[in-house]
Amino acid sequence: MVEIVVVRTTNSVVYDPRVKKIAVSLKKRYSINCLGWNRDAVSEEKINSYVVKLELFDLKTSVWKPSLIRIFIRLLFFAPAYWAWVFFKLLVSRPQVAHACDLDSVLPCYIYKILLRKKLVFDVFDRYAMTFIPKKFKKLYRILNFTEEFFSKHSDVLIVANGQNALSTFQKRPSRSEIILNYPNDFETGGSHSARKNEIFTIAFTGHIRRHRGLETLASVMRDLKDIQLVITGRNEDNVLLNDIKNIQNVRYLGILDDSALLEIERSANAMFAFYDPVFFQNNMPLPNKIFEAMMCSTPIVTNIAKEIVNESDCGIVVEYDNMEQIKEAIVTLRDDPHLCRRLGENGRNAFVKKYNWNLMEQKLYEIYDTLLPTKVI
Repeated sequence: MVEIVVVRTTNSVVYDPRVKKIAVSLKKRYSINCLGWNRDAVSEEKINSYVVKLELFDLKTSVWKPSLIRIFIRLLFFAPAYWAWVFFKLLVSRPQVAHACDLDSVLPCYIYKILLRKKLVFDVFDRYAMTFIPKKFKKLYRILNFTEEFFSKHSDVLIVANGQNALSTFQKRPSRSEIILNYPNDFETGGSHSARKNEIFTIAFTGHIRRHRGLETLASVMRDLKDIQLVITGRNEDNVLLNDIKNIQNVRYLGILDDSALLEIERSANAMFAFYDPVFFQNNMPLPNKIFEAMMCSTPIVTNIAKEIVNESDCGIVVEYDNMEQIKEAIVTLRDDPHLCRRLGENGRNAFVKKYNWNLMEQKLYEIYDTLLPTKVI
């Protein structure tokens, strides 16, 4: 009997590191399946080789440049079919707990909970309204925010991924709310964290190709720099931006990589970048796993977020978003001072081992599920 079903709408699940970590951890104690949406036409080989049984709603949709109109099109024409499919799969497998990841996955899980008197874990990776809806759309913002608060209040457990600041934005919560930060697993492939860095100073940007993540500014800075290369990986969500970037001589786009290849890029990079536009994320400033992956890989991070963590750990350089001079200065400083690079990387690695690794979050996850299900070793 399946005890837990994890539902995730975006990223076709296979490309989502947080879902994979949750699935691997829960698999140690429970019977677990994952449901998702095969929007990116993921191959059968990838689906069948996933860490747990994975079923995907097989309807390919374009990876659109994010906009409100396109979000509505997806919700109106595609999401209801997907939600119906998820609900049917839940009825067939009859899990004791539905673990819904984000607002776009929770509706069928909530209906399943109510009708069959099962448990619902609402795992919020990002506050939907605060992340995707500009506040000038006041009515839409209030509607989505109210909806998210409703499902939060009526879940059995609320989990947030972005720390206390994100949790405090919920005015309505269930009796149990927990923070499970998006820390990485420590080198599942078993390699040493001290992999040789690139001889040519290399910056890694390992996120989706979209605006409001600082990629436009970073690419502009790269036009004026020599003896430095920028390596970009991730799903393309903006063809115009990607084409502009690819025309820069010292920039390489490697597409979507599997976990092991992505890890090698991050381990061998001389620095990593993580940027979030504060105009869009000011009320839900995330703690992205890229910062903690950089720590794990002994790679200095240049970022405009998580200032307290970066400064306390002394693992990177904090700059202002969209400040070309500060970004350029940070790159040149790291390029010209290999001893500083090494020290920042080692500091990050030490902080990761002590307090920023997934093993600590795994124990919190078990504590949650111990209250929902009897502990059982598979």
